[in-house]
Amino acid sequence: MPWPSFFLFGSVLLSGTNAVSGQEICADTLRILWWNVENAFDTLDDPLTRDEEFTPEGQKNWTSERYYRKLSHLAKGIRTACKGGVPDFIGLCEIENGLVLDDLLVRLPWEWDLWACHQNSPDSRGIDVAILYNHQRWRLDSLVFISAPDGQRSRDAVWTHFSEHAVDLGHSIQLLWLHLPSLRQPDERIRRAVLENALFHQKADMVLGDLNSHPDGPMGLWMNALGYQRVPGSPRWGTYAFGSKWSFLDHGWLQRDGSWEGKMEVIPFGINSKGVGIPSIKPTFYAGNYYGGASDHLPISYLVWMRKALPYIYTLKYTR
Repeated sequence: MPWPSFFLFGSVLLSGTNAVSGQEICADTLRILWWNVENAFDTLDDPLTRDEEFTPEGQKNWTSERYYRKLSHLAKGIRTACKGGVPDFIGLCEIENGLVLDDLLVRLPWEWDLWACHQNSPDSRGIDVAILYNHQRWRLDSLVFISAPDGQRSRDAVWTHFSEHAVDLGHSIQLLWLHLPSLRQPDERIRRAVLENALFHQKADMVLGDLNSHPDGPMGLWMNALGYQRVPGSPRWGTYAFGSKWSFLDHGWLQRDGSWEGKMEVIPFGINSKGVGIPSIKPTFYAGNYYGGASDHLPISYLVWMRKALPYIYTLKYTR
């Protein structure tokens, strides 16, 4: 009689270990940070933008003391979000210019050795999206600043293509960083136009940023239709607060059929959790008054790793 069939199970593993459990981060896991840093302006008046209120003589009495205090808080928040590790990429929005970015960089750990991608955008207030990256691990292969459609004076989207230096891993990733038009624009179609314009110019493995829209609303429908799925991880309250009113505005999306998967964590930096009610964030300003905090948004940490290949099953039959 024939011998019984034997089923052998196997799986194709990528180089390195891909599993991410708890707070453990494996060698081939990417840590990507995103943070809307709430009006990170210097104290100088730029005659080409509407930044007059962020000067010592302006409405917000924006002095050097306040400016450097904010930078120190931002640097502490970034270090807190990294939990002792070195970030691969950091995306920031509401950065006024390269001077602000340089002043922030010198307050981050020197051993991180980050390089920056930034240019002044046509935003009427002069706020931009800026990217920092760990150049010891990653090489910037391509960089595109994408203007908003129809001549809008809005901040540019930033598309980056990075390749890993390590020959044995050799990963590459395309990231699209966005700060979509403000909620002061009630028409969601304005945000959709900017999003689709950016993706029309450059496809990306991951789209992330301040999308100024809840992921379960129209934005989520558009992203799903474009072939993206949201990086899992739901904040308890949200990612942005105006007083005790929270919104889920910052989120990330990975290509549904792409090579990457990950998880999202909202870092509770600057949260006022006293009492039993809904907490608030200590912002820089609230309702026109100075509070001296880092930002009215929370920093977001994404852990991203290469998707494992699906297991395969094959059968060997032996006969006697």
